[in-house]
Amino acid sequence: MFISTRALITFALAVIFYTAFKGAYYFMANRLQEVGFLLTFILFGYSALVAALNVKEQNLRWSFWVFTTLIFVAYTFVLPAYQFSVNAGVSMLPSMMASREFLIVFIAPTLYFLYRIGYKVEDINRVVLLVFAAIVFSYVFHYFRIDLEAAYNSSDPTIKGMTTHDEHRGYRLKAPQVALFLTTIISAYLMVTSESLRAKLGWGITFCVSVWIWSIIQARAPTAMMILGVLLYHLWFARKPRMGLLFLGMALIIPLYTLAIQQYFAVMEGADDGVRYRSYMIALNTVMDHPFFGFGQQSAATITEQEIFWYKFYSSDLGLIGVAFKFGITGALLYVALMIYTLKKAVTTNWLIIQHTGKANVFFVASIAKLITDIFNSLLSVHYIYIHGLAHASIIIALSVIYRLEYQNHR
Repeated sequence: MFISTRALITFALAVIFYTAFKGAYYFMANRLQEVGFLLTFILFGYSALVAALNVKEQNLRWSFWVFTTLIFVAYTFVLPAYQFSVNAGVSMLPSMMASREFLIVFIAPTLYFLYRIGYKVEDINRVVLLVFAAIVFSYVFHYFRIDLEAAYNSSDPTIKGMTTHDEHRGYRLKAPQVALFLTTIISAYLMVTSESLRAKLGWGITFCVSVWIWSIIQARAPTAMMILGVLLYHLWFARKPRMGLLFLGMALIIPLYTLAIQQYFAVMEGADDGVRYRSYMIALNTVMDHPFFGFGQQSAATITEQEIFWYKFYSSDLGLIGVAFKFGITGALLYVALMIYTLKKAVTTNWLIIQHTGKANVFFVASIAKLITDIFNSLLSVHYIYIHGLAHASIIIALSVIYRLEYQNHR
């Protein structure tokens, strides 16, 4: 009995999405992530080759997709490693390996080429949604499987890094928050709008599980941001005429946001013995010394930021300023531009889908809500330099092009 090529592609995509959105984070020291990378490269090579040989239409834009991806990877995967190598006087290769999460962006041209050789966009959507649900349920399994206190006190940094602890909330297993954020919104929508009773029940259970996870991780700020994101989606982006409310809101939000930044730094100067504030100052001074391309990507295999700057300095905790520290002002501006570009793609594609089908695409709805909050919260946290955020943005960009082609072909 032979397994069809389509079934193999579907299975490979499911593994790639599952590992990219942290589904495999809790076992085998996240080694399955490397399997996800391998499958990404295999699918990319296969789909790019088959598309080049078989797609005769002039709008394939094969060179654009391949070389744009290669340039992006060279900038994010190679250049930061070179910068750190030069600035810290260490080998470049370990820093390149520490930047390997950027390689997941190959999933964007892969999805595009798969569509051009016959893989349906509905199948891509279905795989994405079901993988998100699987990640939520797998978190529950690992939450009860893992001894959280023992993991938190483990000498293995990979195991210890899966958990967190504080006096008020106790020991908690870190959740795959991008997948959880998206799944909560998606499941709430689908348990109401699905046509079959079985689908309604399945998504209803998924929604209840998602809410339960939010309650046990007690992530108050992300929960509030999720609710805010959904509200702002309906206020600003649900329909094209509502864009006027966005520009009206910006006139109020921008001054308030500027004031909030000033107040944040004023509070940070005295909070936690000034640890976060001192880290910000170290990062800003370093950016002034290396303004264009930053200090680069560290590697624990050579020398760490803590050994170079300060034992409590972690650029990954510094949001957009941390991005500027690693990638320079150029990288920080590119990061903001790509977030805005991805949001624009998600919004306009969702409008296109509404125009042709009469209803929104729930993946894009959840993604718009996520991107809105990530833009507002970029001073504190940055998701799109890590594998889960890069995979999310890559899927949005690929699907935005695919849906335009889909509706052009059905005119």
